[in-house]
Amino acid sequence: MNQIEEIKNRLPILDLLYKLGITPNKSGFIPSIYKKDITPSLKIYPKSNSYFCFATNKGGDVISFYSDFYKIDMKQTVKELSSICGISSLHFSEREKLEIVSEDHTRNPFEMLSNEKEIFEERKNIIATETGLSEKDSGLLAFRELLENRKTIQSNIFTAFYNYSISNGYEEQAYTYLISSKRGLTERSLKQFKIFTIHSGNKSISFLKDSFTKDEISISGLFSKNYFLFSKHRIVIPYIENGRIVYLRGRYFFEGKTTPENSGKYIGCNNWSLTLSPKRFFNFDLLQTLKPFEPLLICEGEFDAITAVQNNINTIAIAGVSNFPKDQIKLLKYFNIFLSFDNDIAGEKATKEISSLFEQPVKVIKLKYHKDLTELFSNEHR
Repeated sequence: MNQIEEIKNRLPILDLLYKLGITPNKSGFIPSIYKKDITPSLKIYPKSNSYFCFATNKGGDVISFYSDFYKIDMKQTVKELSSICGISSLHFSEREKLEIVSEDHTRNPFEMLSNEKEIFEERKNIIATETGLSEKDSGLLAFRELLENRKTIQSNIFTAFYNYSISNGYEEQAYTYLISSKRGLTERSLKQFKIFTIHSGNKSISFLKDSFTKDEISISGLFSKNYFLFSKHRIVIPYIENGRIVYLRGRYFFEGKTTPENSGKYIGCNNWSLTLSPKRFFNFDLLQTLKPFEPLLICEGEFDAITAVQNNINTIAIAGVSNFPKDQIKLLKYFNIFLSFDNDIAGEKATKEISSLFEQPVKVIKLKYHKDLTELFSNEHR
């Protein structure tokens, strides 16, 4: 089987639409990708894994859809879809990641809470009735809706947790650390990026358990089994997307100490929900404010990004070089990209690997005398 046929076999068109953020209406139509539509005119045919646009008389399969959607040539299309499908790498295809209902209905690779199972079954049946899709495809779409519901629950919990914590003010020692010359953050930046601190792990746990159900807390990713993940990582960094808090990462700060003995300096949410991957951009909403070809710096670490922003540099960050969100790289396609990762072996290796992912030229800022941007700017301020 050649590469193109392998892509067609691995990538159902409904999965491709989900990846592109497109949902067919009840009749299976979406707006045309070839022209502006008042009424959706492009019909999706899941059974044949194809589509047809009645407004332009154009149609095809998942490969031509992807090519025409992004307006790229066939070579690039096959390259990108191969990466998505995991044909030339160890990545699983979207289908393999999200398949939830086996033919004999005895295997469910994704754990669901009891109340979610009821919602899932109801939505699956409704979708099947309204669309005529197979039980497997209906289940796939129902599970996607379930994932979106989880995201809403998470955002609500994170926002409530932020409001509760910030109402108690900053923990004094943690605040001193954040605004110290070593870290160099301003009070304005703390408010802008909604950085908050935890005074008491026990009181935070009580607030969460009093405010949300057991199932909601499980979905939140703030606990691993019965352990509150931010018990000692008490400086909390929210990730904000489209104005909503969608993820939290904690920086170790416990009893005035900043260096942990038995854990990493940073901890993220538990990803039981499948929606809390650390592979995302910090300061994501900046991308919506930039114009094409404006300079954009990508650095390693949230505090480095905040420090750079304080120095009037358009900056987003990744939570460590292993957490670059490759699936979002198209969002950066039209910017003038600069990379500046930590001055270590991992940073140097990641710079080469990540630079190769971009279609446009990428400029690299190498730090010769400083370990990271925070150290660079704090030295410059002295």
